Formats: sequence, structure tokens, C-alpha cells
Amino acid sequence: MKRKLTYLLFVFFILASCDVLVMGQVSQIEDDITPSITGTPSNYSQAIYASTNLNDLCLADECEAEYDILPDDYREYYDELLPSICAFDEDPNESSQFAVHEAGDLINGTNLVLSKKDLFFLAWTSMRYRINPHFLLGVLMQESSGNCAAVSSAGAEGCFQITNDHGQEQLDESYEERVNNWHWNENSDDYYADSLFVSPEEWFGEEPESDQFRMTLEPGAETIGGVVVSSVVNFNFGVIAAGMYYRWQEYFLYNNYSSLRSRTTSYITSTPETKASLMAAAYNGGIGRLSNALQWNGSNYLSGMRYETRSYVKSVLSHCRDFQEGSDIYNATYSFQEIEELIDLITVTYDATLEVNSEALKNDIHQNFFANQEELTLVDDIKALIYFISTHDSSLAPEWPVL
Repeated sequence: MKRKLTYLLFVFFILASCDVLVMGQVSQIEDDITPSITGTPSNYSQAIYASTNLNDLCLADECEAEYDILPDDYREYYDELLPSICAFDEDPNESSQFAVHEAGDLINGTNLVLSKKDLFFLAWTSMRYRINPHFLLGVLMQESSGNCAAVSSAGAEGCFQITNDHGQEQLDESYEERVNNWHWNENSDDYYADSLFVSPEEWFGEEPESDQFRMTLEPGAETIGGVVVSSVVNFNFGVIAAGMYYRWQEYFLYNNYSSLRSRTTSYITSTPETKASLMAAAYNGGIGRLSNALQWNGSNYLSGMRYETRSYVKSVLSHCRDFQEGSDIYNATYSFQEIEELIDLITVTYDATLEVNSEALKNDIHQNFFANQEELTLVDDIKALIYFISTHDSSLAPEWPVL
């Protein structure tokens, strides 16, 4: 940790002494780092963007993957210049800014409201698992219309509708240490009561036009007022669970169905929106059904899946495009006190045995990011902050699934 801080401070002073550290474009000093530094990031954020690869969120051997990472030809990167194409993958190095577009019109009859905390955890999941945030919002709108109190007849819960049977089982199997302290209500069969949640007016600072509950009164609790609550009903748990599930899906499909690898890669490289379609189809229909459909139906794999899944994929991609094509972007600012609250919401998703030192993390964030300013911004600073948190200790690095 000290070595990383010393290096970043060294870069900071070098850039400052060369009159390079200015608002706007910053000259680069090595390959595989953020090529475009724009906006008005803090000084420390600029030092991170100018010296690091934002995809490298592990600085120790113990948090490296035990298998090869996906090659570029198996990825389908979001391009802001092509908003009509919903891509699955996100390259954090493409820009220093985290620019998520607001949908211009109602989706599912809902005007989605996102709080500062929602936006942070959307960025957290997007950057750490390299998923296009607009795709994640498309999934959220299709699954729950932004209401984390939702429970389906199949036992799917929260904003991202993680099931308390197969979903729970897969997360336990693939991310055992990471989800060891997560709670599950295996008998849930109806919407959770509004009284279990922080009021929307308090959470958002306004009253949404439709039911949009996000966080329970006690995000880490197994029971609230005598009611058993699944962790994924809370937005921070739910979006992280979705991110981990998608990472498992894409690596499982690539590694465990090697006979399909070449044809799947060919589809991804030749047809826009294929990766997004594949991932949405697996999330709804299951990786087994998807692999069978790929085996027997080739590039027309959706025809081999249930009507529900075909409709689901169509809706997710449509919602994703709606967000990408929005003319406005989400903005937010964060005081140090608000960052402390976010660290607490991150920490509660980890098991105590992983020994996440949240107080040391908070102190280091304050010392480096808030030395000369009072606020950080979502658009200009959040990627640097997530990089800093993720590399602060190996226990905070993005998780790799057991395949």
C-alpha cells in the first residue's frame, strides 16, 4: 500500500513540475493507461489516470485470476459514438469520465430515479466487472423497474431479481468467500413491505412517481422487524451480485464450453449486440439452455430458447439503447462524509474474515483525495476512487469466480 501511494505521489509531483497537471487533457507517460483525461478531475484523480491501467485492479498475486482473462475478440465494448448499439462490455481506460446517460422517456412506464449511492454502486460494478452501465440499467428496468422490494413467483428478489434458489446456489458455489455472510429468504413469495426500506423521499431527496425502493433500514441484517430479508434486496448487494453473476456467465461460457468458443467468438466479432444478447439470454434462460441453443441453432440461437427469454433479451437491449441515446448524463458530487457512508455500504457486503480495514481506507482516501478540495464528482473522479479502493488491499480486488 505504501509503495502505491509513494508512486502516485511521485507521478503527481512530476506532472505538476512539468506543467502537465492541468484541467482538461493530460499527457500520458506509458501504455495501457487512460488515453483521454477530460473534465475537471481532482489532482489526485488526475495522477491516477495519468499513471495507471484502470483494468488492473489487483496488485498482488492472491487476487489474480487462475485462468486467462477474456481476449478482446470475445468482448464487445460500449462506444459512446454508437449509442444505437447496446454493447455488454466496458473498457474503463477508454475515458477518465464515468458518463452514464439518462433515458429521455419513460421505460416500463417508469421515470427511473437514481440516488448518489445508486450511481456509485452502478459505477463500482461496471468498472470492476467491465460491464457497460447502460446494459446494467437495461437489466434493472426489465427485471424490476427499479423497485428493489420486488419478489417474483420464482423467488427472484431485488432490483436485479437474483433467485433465492439457483442464483443463491451459483453465487455460493462460484464466490464462496465473497458471499459467505449474505442472507437469503428462501420462503419469500411477495413484495417486501415498504416499512422495511429507507423512505424513497429520504433516499432520493424526492418522491418518485412510481414505487422505487432501494435500501432496507439495515442493509446487513438477516431480519428486520422479525421479517427475514435477502441481502440482494438491498441495491448495493443486488448490483454487485448481478456483476459477479455476469462475470461467471461469460467466463463459464468461454472456458467450460470450449467446443462453442470459436463460433461464439465469430458471432461476437461479426454481429453487433451479440455479446449483450448472449449474456441477457443466459441471465434469464440459464447458461445450459443457451449452450444447447448455440449448439443446435448456431447464430440463430435465440430461436432455440423459450419465448420468455427471446422477449426478455429484446427488452433489455431496447432499454439499454434508451439510456445510451439519452441526451443528459447523471451527475453527482460526494463529500468525504458521503464517501465514508459508501465505504460502510461496501464493507457490509464482505465477510468479517476477509478483514477489510475500512478505517484505514477512509483515512487514506481523506489524505489523498480531499487534501485540497471538499468534494469529488461522479463523472470526473469516481473511476479514480474505485481504482484506489479496489487496489488498497488485495481483499478488495474484484472477485474471480470458481468455474
